[in-house]
Amino acid sequence: MRKITGVMYSYYFLCHRKLWLFAHNINMEQESEAVFIGKLIDEDTYKREKKHILIDDTINIDYIHNGIVCEIKKSEKEKKMAINQIKYYLYVLKKHGLNQVKGLLKIPKERIVENVELIDDDIHQIEENLQMITNILILPKPPQIGIKKPCRACAYYEFCYI
Repeated sequence: MRKITGVMYSYYFLCHRKLWLFAHNINMEQESEAVFIGKLIDEDTYKREKKHILIDDTINIDYIHNGIVCEIKKSEKEKKMAINQIKYYLYVLKKHGLNQVKGLLKIPKERIVENVELIDDDIHQIEENLQMITNILILPKPPQIGIKKPCRACAYYEFCYI
């Protein structure tokens, strides 16, 4: 089975088409203003922490502080997606024998800090999601275009609609 990265897992909650395109190396993020802003926030925050910890070529954790997996996001808009991404990170770490790890979602601009824990129900749901993601990735072509509010700000907007 193909490795599912943290980005791929989060895209599953945002847009199945974006997930498929990204997984098939159609990358539009380098031209996205939203991604650029996210990178600036990443560079300007938590400078004393060792950042971008790559685990098993699968997940890229923003940073770990006192045994807590910390993920930084630029806004609360995709908070549910971010929480699910952190739970996926905790799931991967648990698979590597780290059972007591907790997570923290930080949105500096909005001064939001939220604890995230992995519970047994999450594990079952993550495993179902991974199967659904795999099913999307093996499609011969990308899923149909959805009509969602986030589409206008998406890096893939022109690819999908123009």
